[in-house]
Amino acid sequence: MNITPRIKLAAESAIDTLMREIKGVKAVVISTEDGLELAARVENTAQVARLSAIASSLAALGAVAGEESHLGDCDNVTIEATHGHILMLQARHPEVTLIVSVVAGRDAIIGQVLYFAKQATLSLQHA
Repeated sequence: MNITPRIKLAAESAIDTLMREIKGVKAVVISTEDGLELAARVENTAQVARLSAIASSLAALGAVAGEESHLGDCDNVTIEATHGHILMLQARHPEVTLIVSVVAGRDAIIGQVLYFAKQATLSLQHA
């Protein structure tokens, strides 16, 4: 799979925006559909590979659930945990499908996280 510099730059820009605009974001990882990291901002780099793999698996499960339920494509998966949230959104670019994963603490406003993450996916889809 060949990721163009334009898409890579768009991914870095999306991460910058998400980290700047959302209070309480701990990590943002943008990966390919098969789990390869494209861009990330997180303290623990070991977490990046795991999050990319998890996002890939959950996106695949979401796709199957959407198809089996006759609801269509899965756009996002949201996980609420004891200490925060993980949102994983799909950005369907004509050349490659990307997954935007946002890890946020309990202090983050989930609606704000979802809004800015959706804006990031739109920018990636049009990169």
